[in-house]
Amino acid sequence: PPPPPPPPPPTTTTTTTKIKAEDSLASLSALLGEDEAEAKARAEAEAADAKRAEAQAKERASKEQRSAREKAFKKGDAMTTRIQRLQAVFLDVPLGFLDSPFEKTFSGYDLSDDTKWFKLPQEVFDKVTGERFVVLDDDDAKEFKAVNGAVEEGKEIVRQPGEFQVPVIPYPFVAVPGSYVRLNLFEPRWLTLFSKLIPGTKNGAIDGFEDTDKAGFKLRGILEGVDGRKKINLNGSRVIDAYESGDRMFDIVPGYGRLPEDSFEQTNAFGAVYRGIDGRIAGVGTMMDICAHDVVVDGKLLAVVAKGQKRFKVLRVAQTEPYVIVDAVPIEDDAGADDAAAKKVDAVNAAGVMDVMTTLNKVDPYYMEAIGLTDFSKDDLKDMNEFDLANIMLYTHPTLALKLLAMTDATKRKDVVGAAAKGVLTSLNLGFTPRKSRLLFSFVNLGVLFGIGFVLLSLRQIIEGDASGFDNF
Repeated sequence: PPPPPPPPPPTTTTTTTKIKAEDSLASLSALLGEDEAEAKARAEAEAADAKRAEAQAKERASKEQRSAREKAFKKGDAMTTRIQRLQAVFLDVPLGFLDSPFEKTFSGYDLSDDTKWFKLPQEVFDKVTGERFVVLDDDDAKEFKAVNGAVEEGKEIVRQPGEFQVPVIPYPFVAVPGSYVRLNLFEPRWLTLFSKLIPGTKNGAIDGFEDTDKAGFKLRGILEGVDGRKKINLNGSRVIDAYESGDRMFDIVPGYGRLPEDSFEQTNAFGAVYRGIDGRIAGVGTMMDICAHDVVVDGKLLAVVAKGQKRFKVLRVAQTEPYVIVDAVPIEDDAGADDAAAKKVDAVNAAGVMDVMTTLNKVDPYYMEAIGLTDFSKDDLKDMNEFDLANIMLYTHPTLALKLLAMTDATKRKDVVGAAAKGVLTSLNLGFTPRKSRLLFSFVNLGVLFGIGFVLLSLRQIIEGDASGFDNF
């Protein structure tokens, strides 16, 4: 037989690797060494890329920050508007005998309090000596002595535990914890103050606090709007310079000689106190936390939204010009309160306010529509405590609001708020809606004015010797 055929030759697979020019240059550079100019150029390019990436990261962070600030401002502004609409429900509606000179109420609680009132004297500064004077009622003047940052005549001040110093803004209403306020600021005293209150490291609103200008003076802040374009630059402004130096070239309140502001700088808070019709301020107030701010008008107008947080008791007035500064201590509730029971009482009080809203919507739906509360529901009152409800109901009742603000018994405070809601509900059931109450008060005021005019006319007839008038009288 023929021999078997030889085996086939082995198959060889050839893989072709494509060599890149960059790899060749890199290998050649590794063997021969990199050119110094090329290394420098590459390092500069890498540094430029890193700088560009850092700038892009900062820009993204800045946009996110401005977006967060814009959302916070819109939210605070919307809450302010919403609460004002809720307050409109209780305008001019009687609360029974709660807000009256009587100490007792139908709820059985004694509402008398020892709230002090402080007069705000006019202050004068001597630019030459740097001394501070206060003008008395008899147009005489005496030295306004400052001891440890507070003002007291003839005696040293004894500090209390927890005492602090805070600038306050007098309001024509009582701000309580939970209150929202919006401020539109344009005066130099307020712009410079709030530029120091708002923390620059937190929201990027202020730049240059630790820098100095060429003359060595500490730079003032630069307030930025949420859009990143509108700004209020407090450096180089003639009005701000006049405010700081006390120059009277502008019709502004001078800031020369004011007390040091380091203690409340970048605290993001200020105080709110009630100012009576006689110009005095109440001895209790509320710390307001700045929620958001925005430059509304480029270079001129700053809008600030703040919310009430903690209560304080005023000990003394340390300064009245260019703005009021007081020494105060916190107000704390008495120990031993039951949180679970307190929440139940808050829920009952919220239900009472809801009854008021429902009743008013039945008896006067046009009014509810006019103030934009047709969509009101119990969810709007969810988790509201007695201060939140008092902020809604007692806007036009400062006497009762001040007494609640000074109370340290939380149970008593909640019961009084519940009694106020019941009083409003009773008034509505009797027909005293906001519109009818306002109309009734207008007629009463006109009657009082007519009566006063009649009495004055009768006295004039008597004084001038009108026989018929005298005989009839």
